[in-house]
Amino acid sequence: MSDVTDSVTSSAETLLPELYREHFGVVRTFLARRLGCPEAGREAAQDIFLRLLLHPLSVPIVNPRGFLLRAAHNLAVDLMRAQRIRPTIEPIEDYESVLVDPVSDPARIAEARQRLRVLANGIDTLPARCREVFFLHRFEGLTQTEISFRLGISVKAVEANFARAILYLRRLWST
Repeated sequence: MSDVTDSVTSSAETLLPELYREHFGVVRTFLARRLGCPEAGREAAQDIFLRLLLHPLSVPIVNPRGFLLRAAHNLAVDLMRAQRIRPTIEPIEDYESVLVDPVSDPARIAEARQRLRVLANGIDTLPARCREVFFLHRFEGLTQTEISFRLGISVKAVEANFARAILYLRRLWST
């Protein structure tokens, strides 16, 4: 490092505690007013001084109060922008009386159970080969080629049996 950089860095390190003592209260108050919260103002003011500590300036500060208030203004603008972009999280408890859980509706549960019984009975009434193809495809996840190989029938026969099963079950489901 050059002698000039060393002297500026060392002067910034020695001046920072003094800047903090003299101007922290003003910066904190300014930020608290701008952000609408004393806690947020204190945290933001600490951030400004932390940034100065981590990234010392390469030139001396002529007007420390003006410099710190400008930094505070810029930080407040950045924080308010970030807050506008961030979605607001509202507690769900505020809406408990308004929200209805459709899954827990007894009528809906009874209807769903009835439809499942119709579907289960429909699967039971399928012809044996259709039922076997349907189960292998839907519940075991086999491809049509794998079903064809396992049952010893053509892929076309698998397609036809599966299509027949699906059409029959859809008719039952829609009634």
